[in-house]
Amino acid sequence: MNIECPQCGSTEFKKLSLVYAEGLSDLNACSRGWGLLVGGGGADLGFGKVRTKGQIQTKLSQKISPPRKWSYWKILVGGLIGMLVLEFILGYVDTFLRTGGNFNQQLARFGYAWLGIVAVILCLAARHNLGLYPRRYRMWNRSFMCRSCGHIVQLNRSSDPRGQALVREVRS
Repeated sequence: MNIECPQCGSTEFKKLSLVYAEGLSDLNACSRGWGLLVGGGGADLGFGKVRTKGQIQTKLSQKISPPRKWSYWKILVGGLIGMLVLEFILGYVDTFLRTGGNFNQQLARFGYAWLGIVAVILCLAARHNLGLYPRRYRMWNRSFMCRSCGHIVQLNRSSDPRGQALVREVRS
């Protein structure tokens, strides 16, 4: 199978998932130090040790990272925090501006409307995670990067009669 880059004509490609994985590295470091503190009560000497763990990612790896699922927990926690903040604001407005009317009834209406908004966002997240995400991940997994110019192409499953794989350009 002979694949040519539509941009530069090169035949050297690397799978996008491999380029992504090469741009990730783990970090595990330990730092030690000491300090001298001088204040009104005298001088103190302090020692410390800090452990750092994490992951370092190159800009190229970030750019070509795989699609991600939307987090249901983030939506629920964000909805709860948003409800608490907006209820506080409504209570503040009612207390200091004396808007009139039944505050509990207004708060209940607000609560139902807010729950409806969170439910719609959860439905959109489910649609993304169950419908769009698998297709985008399969497309990302079939993509290759040209080693000469960095152009990204995707292999189609079928091939033409001459044995040459069909490629499709991926737009960023």
